[in-house]
Amino acid sequence: MEVNVLHKYLYEIRNLRIDRAHGSAPHQPVLLLSIIEMIEQGQITENKIIPSPGLVETFIKYWTKVTNRKPKLELPFFHMKSRSFWHHQPNSGYETALSVIPQIKSFTQLRNIIAYGYFDDALYLLLTNAETRDIIQQTIIETYLLDFKEAIYSLISEEKQISEYSQKILQHVDHDFSIDKPFVPFNAKKSTRTSGFRKAIMQVYTYTCVICEIQILTLDGASLTEAAHIVPVEHLGNDDVRNGISLCQQHHWGFDNGLLSVNEVYKVIVSDLMVEKGPLEWKFTTLTDKGILLPENREHYPAPEAFAWHRENVFRK
Repeated sequence: MEVNVLHKYLYEIRNLRIDRAHGSAPHQPVLLLSIIEMIEQGQITENKIIPSPGLVETFIKYWTKVTNRKPKLELPFFHMKSRSFWHHQPNSGYETALSVIPQIKSFTQLRNIIAYGYFDDALYLLLTNAETRDIIQQTIIETYLLDFKEAIYSLISEEKQISEYSQKILQHVDHDFSIDKPFVPFNAKKSTRTSGFRKAIMQVYTYTCVICEIQILTLDGASLTEAAHIVPVEHLGNDDVRNGISLCQQHHWGFDNGLLSVNEVYKVIVSDLMVEKGPLEWKFTTLTDKGILLPENREHYPAPEAFAWHRENVFRK
């Protein structure tokens, strides 16, 4: 890649549009840092930047380090089209709407209209190279976020540890699953373990509850799906990806309190305590015999031994 090509894009990046009407709101720099992190961690593997819960989650992490203003990923994702290096691919049927609409007002509208954003091929190639990616990342931070430089680099360092922990969890599937010998990839602080486990589970289940199969998002696009240990951490539960599933808050509560479990053929079982007396009970009892959402990769399937432990020790028959 010619040095002139890198300099061309560095010039473009140094001249992003920043909203300063009510204090600095560096939407576009933060979006670029978020995309860079996801490329580095292997969460983005092609030149298609999907407005996903994972991108929102990453965006919010950086955003809260630099401003107290409300995070709105839809703003930079849409308006960065004013830069020559950023482009949109509309969803089918929205080609005309995308060409005439002046602004995007919500994350839901963004996802309805735009399938993904993408860079010039030359810029994407620069972002997949570690050396040039670091130069671009440094340029963004020093141009727009210099006052928050220490906090940003600290976050980047933490996220690298979390990503490493997550990847080791995903790679451990080539070992036999064991309840008696909990798997912990390496000695890390609790917040790193928690975040690393969540990252692995969300990657496997795409931010979707395995029981109701719904991606529950806030208006800002953040995911409310939670990473649940099947065998709890306090009962020799481990961070093996096969000891985890993703659940919405309601079904996580039901699972942890023994009102729901999963049988040998990955179907939901409901406690006899949940008789059909009211709306909550009805919501649970209708799940009986429903197959849960399973990962694409069979190696990541929840361990039958983990669900057996849950049925024996947590489930309220």
